[in-house]
Amino acid sequence: MFDFNNKEKKWNIIFLIFGIILMVLLVGMLYWSRETEAAESRRLQEMAKKTEDSDKTNAGTKVETEKSEEVKEEPEGVPEEEEKNPEGIVCWGDDLINGEASAKYSYKVVLQKLLEENGYNLPVQDKTLQGAGTLSMMTMAGVPAEEVQQFVTKHKEKAAGANLAVTETGIRDLTEEQTERTDINCIPVICMGYYGGWSHDPEELTQQQQKILDTFPNKEKFIIVGTRPMDGSVDAETLDAALKAKWGKNYISAAEVTTSPSSTYEAQAEIAQAVLDKLEELKYIQKEG
Repeated sequence: MFDFNNKEKKWNIIFLIFGIILMVLLVGMLYWSRETEAAESRRLQEMAKKTEDSDKTNAGTKVETEKSEEVKEEPEGVPEEEEKNPEGIVCWGDDLINGEASAKYSYKVVLQKLLEENGYNLPVQDKTLQGAGTLSMMTMAGVPAEEVQQFVTKHKEKAAGANLAVTETGIRDLTEEQTERTDINCIPVICMGYYGGWSHDPEELTQQQQKILDTFPNKEKFIIVGTRPMDGSVDAETLDAALKAKWGKNYISAAEVTTSPSSTYEAQAEIAQAVLDKLEELKYIQKEG
């Protein structure tokens, strides 16, 4: 035990106690100061992070707003341009109904009636010939004479002196009205070959059909109708195989849409219906109003 009677020792103890207390206070203050600094540092870091996050959010919002404004600047809800109707339909090729009956029973006349009955306001132009071959069809369409003559030469060479049907070499005298082209903005329906002119070669017939198609500015929209030739030189199955291979979805086989001979009224009506169905299937025509 300490001797408190000794005055000097007493003061030493007091100083010692004060020193200890002072040291404890200093250590406490130092610890408190460090804790305060750490807390302040954490607070500043959190504020900086919040500020950074806020800047990012604002930047993102600005970008989204700019994108949104860009989108708004684009035409809203602009629909795809609707397909417009052609000026009409034009029937090219053979008229298989002879005489005055053609004006009532040929497929082109029936087609016009079907269009009207089904709400289509489209005229059907007539570019058909009775009893003429495909050489005359090409000439009427304006295919250059030298190109038509190439087929004639080929037919003669193939015949090797044998007699040929008049349609294999002959070209009909055509009027100015027949050769006038007012149909180039119409959808062509080409039904030709019944009377010959293609040397009984389906491949050649497709070439001649192409020649006529090439006279139209829009070569993507068309319909080809195939009919077995009048002389029976090529059967329907052989003809259809070649024309389907060439024309695909644009081809109509008369043999598949009618069981009657193509030159009958019944067959013409069924061919007309098949043409209307194909026009709708390919979306070439639209109802107006």
